[in-house]
Amino acid sequence: MQTLKKRKRMKKIKKNTIYLIVAGILVLASIFVILQKNNIFRSQDEIGPVGAAFAIKDTNNVVKIFMADMRGNKVLLSRTDKGWLVDDTIPALKSNVDNLLSTILNLHVRQTVAKTAQDNINKMLSSQAVKVEIYQLAPKFKIFGIPFFTKERLTKTYYMGQATMDNMANYALLEGMNEPYVVSIPGFRGFVTPQFSPYATDWYSHTLFQTKLTRIQSVQFIDVQNPAESFLIKKEGARFFSMYDYQNVQIAHYDTTKVIDMLSEFRERNYLSISTALTNNEKDSVFKNNLFKIIILTDADGKKSELRFYRLLHLVQEMQNDEKIGDPIMAINKDHCYGIFNEDYSKLYKLQYFYFERQLQPLSYFIKK
Repeated sequence: MQTLKKRKRMKKIKKNTIYLIVAGILVLASIFVILQKNNIFRSQDEIGPVGAAFAIKDTNNVVKIFMADMRGNKVLLSRTDKGWLVDDTIPALKSNVDNLLSTILNLHVRQTVAKTAQDNINKMLSSQAVKVEIYQLAPKFKIFGIPFFTKERLTKTYYMGQATMDNMANYALLEGMNEPYVVSIPGFRGFVTPQFSPYATDWYSHTLFQTKLTRIQSVQFIDVQNPAESFLIKKEGARFFSMYDYQNVQIAHYDTTKVIDMLSEFRERNYLSISTALTNNEKDSVFKNNLFKIIILTDADGKKSELRFYRLLHLVQEMQNDEKIGDPIMAINKDHCYGIFNEDYSKLYKLQYFYFERQLQPLSYFIKK
């Protein structure tokens, strides 16, 4: 009797063991399939040029983008709590960063490069390409969709080369692959090289003043060439300001609408570009001779922002009946001028007159007739 019970018990144990072994095999098989789908067991060369090999699936977790060319130009874009920064210091131009993120999201392999052309394309990439490194908050791996060991990681490196002959795509090489490919953005007519600029100035935010009307404490307007047209505006209430002339005498009657409209524009005043063509001697001459206006804005926290305006001179040739009259003469450019912000003379800004038209008006413009 005991022997029979023992046999039944052993039989049950064997049966359960078989079930456990089968279950274990199924679990391991499932894990293998998942890892296989995620290319854990294959090198990048074995995976091959899938359409989205260059793309980033989720740009929301991109934290840094580094770009450099072969001539020493380089730039680092970093995502911070205050927005994107250029080289960890200067606010980045949001529209340009958005365009770059959209590009790396949608970058697609259009075709392979012919074997006969690969040597030439590789030579071009090795000497003229822009290296692009993309860093993301990414896990080491996922199991059943669950991320493990998430941190900032270099997830993609590629070399973006010249445009193709039809100017509708670019040659590019993904690090880890041996062959270059032709990449483009589906539905976009053009090549993507301009989106990968290694020049830091291309990424700078163009904002100089960014102070709301309610945050303005005072603004001083100094007319260097005609001091009598200088004036000061001080905040006296929520939307009430007092105006003083160059002798600090309060002006009783001024055009409130003109003043409020002008002050309201300080919420965003931008520069056009950064001027790099002038030599140091030419810059010194501009700084010494061409200053004509200074604006000093103080916000509610006592922070001061100063913009100095300098005349931009250029050669003008007088014409009559399509023929030159005399020699070219130096004249004031009526569309643009130079600017220096917060006494940083390393950056010479090019400004547009019409964009600062109200801020450059003399005191007499605001006085009621």
